[in-house]
Amino acid sequence: MVGQLGGNVTLPCPEGEAENTTLTQWRFEGQNLNSYPAAPLIVGTDLFLPTLHFNHSGFYSCHAGKKLLRTWCLVLEEPLESPDFTCRRKSLLKDILCEWKMPRPMSVCTKARLWMQKVSPRENPTEQQCRYYGKSRKVTCRIVGLHHEEDIFLLVTACVVNPVGASNKTKYLWINSLLKPDPPADVTVYPVEKASRKLRVTWRYPYSWGTTFYHLQFELRYWVETSQMYSEVQLRPGVTSYVISDALEGLRHIVRVRCREEYNHGAWSEWSRESSGIPWTEPKDPEPELTSYFPEFPYYFINTEKPTTPEISKELDIQQEVPTLASLHLVLMVVISVTVGFTLIALIIFWCRKRWGPPSYREGKPSTAPTYALAPLSPEPPLSASPLLSPPASPFSESSVDSPRVLDNGPYDVANADYFLLPK
Repeated sequence: MVGQLGGNVTLPCPEGEAENTTLTQWRFEGQNLNSYPAAPLIVGTDLFLPTLHFNHSGFYSCHAGKKLLRTWCLVLEEPLESPDFTCRRKSLLKDILCEWKMPRPMSVCTKARLWMQKVSPRENPTEQQCRYYGKSRKVTCRIVGLHHEEDIFLLVTACVVNPVGASNKTKYLWINSLLKPDPPADVTVYPVEKASRKLRVTWRYPYSWGTTFYHLQFELRYWVETSQMYSEVQLRPGVTSYVISDALEGLRHIVRVRCREEYNHGAWSEWSRESSGIPWTEPKDPEPELTSYFPEFPYYFINTEKPTTPEISKELDIQQEVPTLASLHLVLMVVISVTVGFTLIALIIFWCRKRWGPPSYREGKPSTAPTYALAPLSPEPPLSASPLLSPPASPFSESSVDSPRVLDNGPYDVANADYFLLPK
């Protein structure tokens, strides 16, 4: 027996079979109903159930003592709502899918049906296959046999039936308006080399589109991750890549893509999943390693572990002071070496100039003796009886050429050296 939720139902027990109505008992799922705190009303041998709900569904049995008289299986259903279905076509090569969602789980007694009829030219309606998915509570019906069909109208009726009643809904559909592709696949964003404000985006046709004979147009939306504003670009049919030229340096950008039939038939697909990318940034050059020559000194190692005792801490302080003293000693040695080197170079230059330089420089002072031109010799004059010059003085005497002396009076002035050099 089928009952309607919220309604009433009476389950009869066959009259005449019970010899004594007072001995008639009703059981629900094997349990005596008289033991229930809110026992149903028993009128004579019949069982009356008011205000039915889902808990009343199950097996009922009527007994006279130990004798079974009658059993009932009560199934409760509720009035069905009209199915609010939608239809969609993923590709011009695919079937049309119509689906709707049930407000409550559908019982085994409930059936779903769908009929399709071409309006022009008018044809007889045909029933289409439907399937119920209990997890999502969705009913999906597939309309077949319309591949490559365009610009026609359909009369589609969806109906649900259960023992309580039936409900249906009819829609007129234009087949071109049913086209709605899946989102583009494999959306990828990557930087453009040596372009700090560019991002390259690539994608593929949705896998359900199934052919490249019919093209799709694409629309791209992108924005900075931290911004609420976005930019949109609509591309010509068949294009599956785009270069963003106004990206911001060093910031992550989010990109989504959707598609539509090239002649604007149907609706846009849903947006693809978010993909992200960061523009190219110039890699930083590694810092050059400074190579200098240093005299070899013993190596000192510093332990960087934290000391666990005061004694270890003192040892670490001593080890840290040793490299500092070694550094000062190294600087001092370098300064002394440079000073000695410059001094040696200066002495060598001075010695070379003194040895191979001009004579005046070698003597240490310039010559002050004047230069004279020699006059030609004339015939010798007659010798005088008295010597012109006095005997040379001994170099060890007090009187010398360099010291002045008073000469004796004579006919010639021998004190003037020019006397001998001038021509007569």
